[in-house]
This record gives sequence, C-alpha cells and structure tokens, in this order.
Amino acid sequence: MSQIPSVLEAFSSSKELPPYEELFTLLEKTGSVMEEEVTSYRPKDKNGKPGGLLDFTKNYSSIPVIVVPDLHARIPLILKLMDFKIQGKTVLELLEKKEILVCCVGDIFHSERRGKERWKKAYQECERGNSLNEFLNEEMVENLRLLEILLVLKANCKENFHILKGNHENILNEDHIEKYGNLPFKKFCDEGKMVTVFMRNFYDDLILHEISCFEKSLPVCAAFENCVVSHAEPEVFYSREEIINYHEEKSRVSYALTWTANGEAEEGSVKKIISELLPLKFRKNALFITGHRPVAEKYALRQQGLLVQIHNPEEMQVAIINGKKFNPEEDIIRL
Repeated sequence: MSQIPSVLEAFSSSKELPPYEELFTLLEKTGSVMEEEVTSYRPKDKNGKPGGLLDFTKNYSSIPVIVVPDLHARIPLILKLMDFKIQGKTVLELLEKKEILVCCVGDIFHSERRGKERWKKAYQECERGNSLNEFLNEEMVENLRLLEILLVLKANCKENFHILKGNHENILNEDHIEKYGNLPFKKFCDEGKMVTVFMRNFYDDLILHEISCFEKSLPVCAAFENCVVSHAEPEVFYSREEIINYHEEKSRVSYALTWTANGEAEEGSVKKIISELLPLKFRKNALFITGHRPVAEKYALRQQGLLVQIHNPEEMQVAIINGKKFNPEEDIIRL
C-alpha cells in the first residue's frame, strides 16, 4: 500500500503505452481479486460466480461513500480524488484504513467530447490504413494508463474501491445486448472498432481477452445506506435476484443499467429498485445516483427527483454520501 502513490504518479505521468507484461500482470492480478470478491457485499450468482450487485447496506453502512461519475480517460479526476481530504485525511489514506467506500460508475475508455478533434484525425488515419497512428496512440495512452491506475486501486483496496460496468466497457466492440449488455460504440466516428483494432495490432488477442474478462466481471449496481448506484438510469424494474444473476443467457439487466437514455426508462423503475434493494430504515431519504447522460451543471433530476445524474464532462466532480439526507447542491463536490 505504501507504494501506491509512487505507482500512480508513474502511470499518470507516462506518455508511453503500458509495456505488455506490466499490463497483462495487472489484469491477471486484479482479475483474481474480482473472482474472489467477499460474499458479504457481493452475493454469488446461481453458478457460484460474483453477481451483478454490490450490497453495502449491512456490514459497511456506517462509512462515507464517494460516487465517481463517468471516467472517459480522465486520469486527473482519479488523481484529484485520491488527494482530496475529508476531515484531514486524503481519500487514499481513508481507503488504506478501510474508512471510506469509492464507487466508480464506469466508462473507463474513450475521451469523448474533449477528444473530439483527436478522434476525427485518428479516424482519417485509420481510413488510410494506419491503425497505429499518433492520434489514436495518444488517446490509448490515456485510456490504458487510467485502466492501470484503477487496476492498482482495486487490487490493493479490494473491499473499498469498486468499479461498475458502463456502456463503454466493451473492448471487443461486441454486439451482444443480452447477458453482457454490449453494443458497438460510435459517436464521432467509429471509436469502438478503432480501439479494438489498435489493441489487437499493438498488443494481441490475449490482452484483448484479459480486458474483456475484466469488463465482464464488473458488477452493474451498488446499494449503500440511503443510496443506490448504477451507470445509467434503470430502464425497467429488476429484482435483487435478477441483478445478482445478470449474466444469465436471456438477461437484459446489464443493458438496462448501462445504456438507458433520457426518456427511455419506465416511470417508477427507480422507486421500485430502491425499495427492492434497501432495508426499510434506509428508504426514507434514499436516492438513485447515475452517470451516463451528460448534465450541464452539477446535476440533473429525473424520476420525480429520486434519480440524480452527476456526469458533467467539463467538471471534476464526485458525490459524497455520508449517512444524512443527500443534498446535491452541497454533497456534489468539485475537486
């Protein structure tokens, strides 16, 4: 643990892509951690695998929770968070002492709006047959170095640092809505395909497989005192058992919790899931927090005020839940 600050500094300051063995080793180590998640907060599915739900309403309900919106290759967001102080201690120090929970809502890759022009230039080069061009290389340095930082934090703070699956967790650019909730990603050009081809050509299929396994091992929903979190607004209601068994063949849970656009969700889905996942004593002041759809200011409210969207791509901000009724004006903190 004492080496984490220096490791994070080394990864964040590097302008080079991660060496093969370094990335592979981190993926394997963190993959083993994910396979052995503690059942007291991550119930197993019907096949004995870690399920899709993180449940911190019992043994972990007395410590603060930080919800981190969409990452999108924003290394400074995680670094600022680790250095942010709460009552005189940095978040990293609190993680080391198991005195805080951090929950990232996913979307590790793809710089999106801030990288729009870079994506366009990278696409033009890819169309010319140059899949390992300088523009895509620069993008992938940010993506992969952030991934390494998250892998280190998860491997070393396994019970207190968590990442949910977002709709961008699809390194293979799969079209597989059922079970894994994946759709090919295109926004400004053909980002999903470009990243897959880059990774295959610069590394190999084994690294692609390892990243894909990590993505598919991520849960899709977390329940805390006074709060439920997923990447996107839940499209429809799902039971606790359905969320836990999110990898069943015909399940659409992953898709429903990672891809829902504004206006697509069933009205009341949030209220029903809150009632399903939280004990009665936590429901009175409970809210549902998501990222996914960008907001113009600090936050946006949906589902009669029960859903709080916190992803502002232009701001380095997080939500802090500390046992009292969540006030988005005060408890969404710009780092």
